[in-house]
Order: sequence, then C-alpha cells, then structure tokens
Amino acid sequence: MTSEEATHSRTFKAVVGMRIGVVISVVCLLLTMDNYFGVPYSWGKDADGKESSHTEATGGFSWEMPGRVSIYDLQFGPAVLKDNQLKFLGNGRSFNAGLFGDRLTLMIRFSYNASQSEVPLKFIIKLPESRQYEETVRLMSRSGQYSYHFTIHNPRDFFGSGSVYLYYGFSIVDVLDFTIMPGS
Repeated sequence: MTSEEATHSRTFKAVVGMRIGVVISVVCLLLTMDNYFGVPYSWGKDADGKESSHTEATGGFSWEMPGRVSIYDLQFGPAVLKDNQLKFLGNGRSFNAGLFGDRLTLMIRFSYNASQSEVPLKFIIKLPESRQYEETVRLMSRSGQYSYHFTIHNPRDFFGSGSVYLYYGFSIVDVLDFTIMPGS
C-alpha cells in the first residue's frame, strides 16, 4: 500500500466515523426530545407497548398542538387603572405617548371556543428599538372571554411601530400592529 493510498484510507475512515457519530448524536437527541414531550421511546407503539399511530392516538400528527381554538371579537387598545381594575378604553392602533405619561397599558381582549381546556396561547410583543417579549398563557376553560394586558414603561422611549403576535402552537392566530407617536 502506497502512502497516498494509506492517507486516503485514513481519511475515508475518519469521514465514516464522523458520520456515524453524527447519526448517533441525532438519534440520542430525538430520543431525549421524545421523552421530554411525553412521546414513548418506541415509535409505532404507545406507552403500554400496543401498536398505534400518532394520528390515531392524538387525533393529529405528532408535531401538531393538541386540540383547536377559535378566537373571535378580538379587540386591542389602551386601558387605564380605575378603581383597582383595568378599564378598556376602546379599539385603537395609534397611541399618543404624551397622553399616557410614563405608563402605557395596552389590552387585548377576545372571546374564544376551544376543543379542550388549558389551551396554550403565546403572545409575542415587539416594541420599536427593543428586544421582543414572549409570554404563554393558558385558556383555562373550553370557552369564554380572555383579557391580556402589558404595560410599556416610558412610552416616549419607544416611538414608532410595534406588533403583538398571537400564536397557537406554530400557527399564527393574528398580528396586531400599533404605533406609538410623540405628543404633548
């Protein structure tokens, strides 16, 4: 065997070894994720060892969120604290920072119907020139009304356009765009 063939052989073995290592790492990661999300280790079998499919057991594919949610009568606007409760001032998408002083509280309220209780909704708030904020809430009953609010401290520091994204799993439910304007 020439030195060139020996070098080629070592390179081939190293590449094969790295690929096997990557495959083993991916399989271990998948098994860890499956255990974390409550999916049994053996694909194609449920926790009791019986043959089943994910679509049969959960009513959907394994990557889908369980259940469904319908949101209607969605309203977005400012709110003020009155008698120790937040009072919704009405739908609006443009806010004069001068009218609210050093705190601008925005409220999202809606009615909903869900196929099960404890449906998780994620709110992602993006303000101008700042990091996004995320919060997941759970709708405790199968239907009803829900109000979500967040406060922007010193709104004069956030002039421009912002957005609130509402997600259910990987599906976007709605995007609420708003503008904070300077004013006296």
